[in-house]
Amino acid sequence: MMDLISKLNEFMNDIGIDYALCGGHSIDLFLGEKTRPHKDLDVVVFWEDRNVIVQFMLNHGWDVYEPCGDSLLHKIIDVSKQKCVKSNIWCVKQGNKHYQFTEHDLGMYTVVCDDSEQIELDYIEFLFNTKKDGAFLYARNHDIKRSIDIAILKVNDIPILAPKIVLLYKSTDADNPEYQQDYENTRIKMSETQLAWLNGALSIMFPYGHKWLDH
Repeated sequence: MMDLISKLNEFMNDIGIDYALCGGHSIDLFLGEKTRPHKDLDVVVFWEDRNVIVQFMLNHGWDVYEPCGDSLLHKIIDVSKQKCVKSNIWCVKQGNKHYQFTEHDLGMYTVVCDDSEQIELDYIEFLFNTKKDGAFLYARNHDIKRSIDIAILKVNDIPILAPKIVLLYKSTDADNPEYQQDYENTRIKMSETQLAWLNGALSIMFPYGHKWLDH
């Protein structure tokens, strides 16, 4: 795991922007062990760096796609011609055999992936977020926020999104067994302060209850 993450960190340093690893890999770094296979690399970045990222990836021979809803993705070939419908982009290194794209209309694609574990630095999903006045804003509710120095931690010099925020994102699909596993593994390692923040955020997002609030 660390070989792939180290390569990602070097790659991101070459881009020269602020970032944080998120998703299952960030949970594993926080826990200090690999808990399950991971099929992709999820990276938190900020909206103001979007064009820099897209241009860098294009310059380095990666294919860049932006999801547009209805399982369709727009292939970005010009940084000035983006749809910016969703808050993420998929970057796939040419030669990646795990993702098969099919063009259905001019510049619009569908994709089939085999869900196998990612072991090479040949796929990155960038997730764009907002920061304001030194705070990281939760994308689904900007009233939920944390200061950047608390929202983004460092483990072995790798920046990661704080596990409480990662779990907040995963909470919208808590029936996913992998997300439930991430929650159960992480909850027992979080501090009372971290758990209190997560429970407060969950109470705001799910005023009628959430199964993770039962603990």
